[in-house]
Amino acid sequence: MQFQVLVDGDPRPVEVAFGSARELALVDRWRAPSAIRSVRGVRDSIEFARLASKRWRYYRKSISTATDLDLFRSIVTRDARAEISLLLVARANWFSRSPILGLAQCRRTYCNHLILEFLSVHPAIVGGAIPRVRGVGAGLIYSLAEVAGLVGVPLIWGEATQHSAPFYSKTCRLTQLADHFFIRAKSLAHCRKQFRTRAHGVA
Repeated sequence: MQFQVLVDGDPRPVEVAFGSARELALVDRWRAPSAIRSVRGVRDSIEFARLASKRWRYYRKSISTATDLDLFRSIVTRDARAEISLLLVARANWFSRSPILGLAQCRRTYCNHLILEFLSVHPAIVGGAIPRVRGVGAGLIYSLAEVAGLVGVPLIWGEATQHSAPFYSKTCRLTQLADHFFIRAKSLAHCRKQFRTRAHGVA
């Protein structure tokens, strides 16, 4: 799976894959350039990435972990009420600061919903460091919506912070968003459409 981002205004491809401990080891090395450490959201991006890493490792020991779509489907076929951990990562060799540009750490509930527990984009991107990369966070949301559609999940929900609420509202066309959000039906269809049109995604 892949989508496009803009790098200094020019489109560049980003691969989306199910992540593992290998990708998280790279995420653990994320650092924010000193010039942007005070930019709003940069500190959150590092904190959320570290929390996502800890959560994924905890789930690795306690519930099933999907490493691709086929395994996800296989787990659900064996147990329709299975809780499943999954990590989506956006990666690209052209980004010199890290091969990993962003991540979405999620859990499939026994009700067949996806909880987006942590969404994080590399702090240099969040802080607007050169090169300016745009579209990683939205691309991950659109990719997650595409995954949900492919495995028959009707709802993605999660917590929004004061900083992230406007992002989710705009990206997913959500109204009256407070400290939580629900992406379903029309919003989910919108995100899947944006995956193909705005982000030029390929599943």
